[in-house]
Amino acid sequence: MPSEMNNIAPEQLFRLRKLCHQLCALSCVDWKRRGLHNELLKQRPHWSVLKRDEEFCKIEQGETVPFDIALPLPARDPNRLDSDQGVKLFWETFKCQHCGKCCYTPGAGLYLEAHDFDRIAEHVGKKRLKTLCKYDKKIKGWVLKQPCPFYDLEKKECNIYYIRPQTCAKYPLHPPVKEIPYNLAVDAFCPAARELVKETLSWWIICENNWARLLSRMRE
Repeated sequence: MPSEMNNIAPEQLFRLRKLCHQLCALSCVDWKRRGLHNELLKQRPHWSVLKRDEEFCKIEQGETVPFDIALPLPARDPNRLDSDQGVKLFWETFKCQHCGKCCYTPGAGLYLEAHDFDRIAEHVGKKRLKTLCKYDKKIKGWVLKQPCPFYDLEKKECNIYYIRPQTCAKYPLHPPVKEIPYNLAVDAFCPAARELVKETLSWWIICENNWARLLSRMRE
């Protein structure tokens, strides 16, 4: 990490991240898409080694311990229509392994938005869909039972892929983690997400440089 960032207070770092999201989101996505982080790594080659060894151990814990991982990509800003570049680069980079773990893992059910329920019901019939769900009175909505009845374990594919629920279409993206609320986050349970986190780990060097530059301006 640049020397300016050493011993920075958590509150100040939080403000820097917010400011970076407001001022640098578009440029940092462009730099990462073009691979300009590699130039920074040449200037500080030790950075990638130290970060990689430490972080890879944490990332792999996602296979057995449920948690979310922040990505070096800006989340959408609800006040800006042009703030979806981070999401676009995520989907350009993410490669689903079709392992079915997100579909065929017994446990909590999948909440269906009203439009999800109606869209799937048109395809499979409302009566049949209800037998595959349970109605949750607390949330006043239908919850699809898991393991997902629409996942073909033998073929390793979703039988309703093109009309799948929005939650499935967005997975493994999760809401931003509390500590880094301005960045995209992924479910560490997803093997493909863990691989993406490893591949993009060095992208954080661009974020750190932006934070250091903004900090220097604030101190001038």
